[in-house]
Amino acid sequence: MRKLHEIAADQDEDLTSRSDIKRARKVKEEALARLAKELVGLGERTLAKLELPEDVLDPVVDAQRIQSPIALERQLRVVRRALRDASWPEIRTRLDHLLEHGTLPKERAASGGTHEREWVVRLMGEGQRALEELIADHPTADRKHLRQLIRNVQTSNVQRKKRAEEKLAAAVRFLLDHG
Repeated sequence: MRKLHEIAADQDEDLTSRSDIKRARKVKEEALARLAKELVGLGERTLAKLELPEDVLDPVVDAQRIQSPIALERQLRVVRRALRDASWPEIRTRLDHLLEHGTLPKERAASGGTHEREWVVRLMGEGQRALEELIADHPTADRKHLRQLIRNVQTSNVQRKKRAEEKLAAAVRFLLDHG
């Protein structure tokens, strides 16, 4: 496992405190864990529609066959590792679109959704620094509203966290499309 100072060297210059680095890593890992569980829970036809890379699809299919909860947890770690190596924000966007609309997004929409997902993950992990950068890129953004949405995601319990993330994603999507 990499040390925090090695991770800090890979991060932006803005991430200076150890707690910011830890928070960003935790948010990313939570998002990867949710994505891995969702992929394992999908049916064969849905997985085929997603057109996942082979190095991601194989561990997912293996995890679907596992009955033991402990072995399943180990395999989910393998799936997360494979997702980390792949372009996981794009996979997340494609899965969301497929579940919502029943079809895969067009290429242009997929790249925009990836950008949106990256902003949401950064806002949840980096907090104020990412918010300042987003507002610098989009000066019409409502700073107070975005700050409240970020705070809701960070302080919500498990049941409300997904809904809070969806609200933050909707606000970022609107800002990127119209702002």
